[in-house]
Amino acid sequence: MTVRVSKPAFNLREKLSELDVPVGSHGSQVMKSSSTEETFNIVRAGRKNLIINGEMNINQRNGGSSITIPNGTGGTYQLDRWAVNEATGGSVSVNMDGDPQNYAQVSHFEKAMQIACASDNSSLSSSENLHFFQNIEGHNMSHLGWGTKHAKPVTLSFWVKTNCAGVYCVGLENNAPDRCCIREYYQNGEHIWNKVVLTFPGCGDGTWLTNNGCGMRVRFCLASGTAYDDGVDGEWVNSDELTAGTQVNFISSTSNRFFITGVQLEEGGSATPFEHRSITEETLLCQRYYHQISATTGAQWLFFVYNTTSYSRATVVHPVMMRVAPTVSSIDLSNTGTQSGTQFNGTQRTTVYVNNPSNISSLSVAKFSAEL
Repeated sequence: MTVRVSKPAFNLREKLSELDVPVGSHGSQVMKSSSTEETFNIVRAGRKNLIINGEMNINQRNGGSSITIPNGTGGTYQLDRWAVNEATGGSVSVNMDGDPQNYAQVSHFEKAMQIACASDNSSLSSSENLHFFQNIEGHNMSHLGWGTKHAKPVTLSFWVKTNCAGVYCVGLENNAPDRCCIREYYQNGEHIWNKVVLTFPGCGDGTWLTNNGCGMRVRFCLASGTAYDDGVDGEWVNSDELTAGTQVNFISSTSNRFFITGVQLEEGGSATPFEHRSITEETLLCQRYYHQISATTGAQWLFFVYNTTSYSRATVVHPVMMRVAPTVSSIDLSNTGTQSGTQFNGTQRTTVYVNNPSNISSLSVAKFSAEL
């Protein structure tokens, strides 16, 4: 006897898709990727943070000391790679602070940059402003494809706390500057560490340098007059702006404080965990733009060549190839001798003439700056 059994037809692909596989939405994207390149882009592995010294723990110039920022200088460096522009009738002091170590949510950061209002200015004129910024070298952001139809978005994330409530603005701009995008974020003034995540669309036009010049400027605004308030939140405009017209005036009271750390700027539309680099690597990244020597650190980099009895040459071998031949300042010679000029100045070493070289033992202090 023959027994015939019939079954309803079913689609194997549909049945597999119904399985409860705990991979999550991101895991599903990885499983669907068709190439190693696509998988890599989804995982976002490798070096990603375009910001240098985002942990605020490198301060070659001032160490833990607080300094008052000079007015209207166009940008004064305190912590490495971070410049502060104070162009108001008030003033601010800036220092590297250990505050994050006291709070669990940011305890993985050793330091923060603290900005304190030292003298207030409650009524800003149109051109007055206060902001801090970092210039990103063109070589380091060329992969974003900005200025072309292939421009990629970027996401900025950072931890911040302040007792000055209100809307704050942060913007990206080109070197011209004739392309700018502003994003707003609100702080309630409770002086509690909180994480801010902001995504910027890629800029498909304008000129974005991809050499050793300033490819992109990241600017955090703390106060601004009306001359720089024509930005539009989340949109690119063809002008130089600091705000979208809603920026709080941080410099309105001497009790105001602003802390920031964990700054990360990365390709893509979402924020990933902060990229912690070793202190050695982070220091070397900073020293491409600035380094200094002292009586205790300079000996290993210096040697003297005596050409005659009237002068000698002191050579500094830079710890890393600098962005450009640096500006040399604050030369201080041990014993006797005075600098008389620069014989050779390059990205890998700098040589200066020294007059009256009698009993010179070392070049005890020198500063080398190749900032953008």
